[in-house]
Amino acid sequence: MTDYILITSVTAEKLFGIFEESVRETCAKDYSAVQIDAWIARATPARWQQLLSGDLHFIAAVNQTSGELAGFASINPDGYLHSMFVRPRYQKKGIASFMLHALEDWVMRFQASDIYSDVSITALPFFLSQGFSIEREQTVVVNGVKMSNFLMRKPLICQPSETDYDELLCVWEEAVRSTHHFLSEEDIQYYKPLVRIIYLPGVDLYCFRNRERRITAFMGLSNEMIEMLFVAPQEQGKGLGSRLIDFAIKEKGIYKIDVNEQNTIASRFYQHKGFKIVSRDAFDAAGKPYPVLHLEMK
Repeated sequence: MTDYILITSVTAEKLFGIFEESVRETCAKDYSAVQIDAWIARATPARWQQLLSGDLHFIAAVNQTSGELAGFASINPDGYLHSMFVRPRYQKKGIASFMLHALEDWVMRFQASDIYSDVSITALPFFLSQGFSIEREQTVVVNGVKMSNFLMRKPLICQPSETDYDELLCVWEEAVRSTHHFLSEEDIQYYKPLVRIIYLPGVDLYCFRNRERRITAFMGLSNEMIEMLFVAPQEQGKGLGSRLIDFAIKEKGIYKIDVNEQNTIASRFYQHKGFKIVSRDAFDAAGKPYPVLHLEMK
């Protein structure tokens, strides 16, 4: 985003001005005047000064042409996204996404497994578009006034290390047993040491972890190809595989993937993501009679 730069030095007065303008003009369609007044009355310049002095990491987006602050956001090392506000005239220009991605990069230094936030009704569509999911709707009391918002959470993609290989192997086996029903027990035991000794060390690995730091899904990349993608059975259907594929395509330039022909659910999923079947082999890489479909992003 060449028209804007991010800074980390900002005053409480500037924060309050952006906050008040954003809340009064943007949130009026979802909250009453009484609720908005209570919301603003709680977050005074003095309160923003307290927050600046705490453990929150603040960033602000500056319009390089005018020098005006377009918006700001803050997060703590645990991954709690405390605030994100953009002036109305700068909204729908990608500034919120720009700041969110920067905060994701920052918080991953502290090994946070996810980002979570109390999200207003107004901001709900944006956070859903950014990969957050709703954990619950909640009612909060602000200066004696009840308001509704949502607790939302987004797992972060991180890179596992060699010390995680045994755990990755467990996720692989659980996922294979739940999806690769065409494999025999003998087949699984044949592939298992290959995955641990050869396949995992041979790719660039990316994964999701839950709040207990357990790996819930992982992907292996090599050159232009997704070599492996597995999601723990209890985590399937939550969009983790889709987010890993989006990351591979957008951030790593990946455009190829192989899938066992008998794994029809995965094949349909990859085609839904935009991959097209370009060829077929009658045997897999180990020479076993499990046909492999080769797909590419067109």
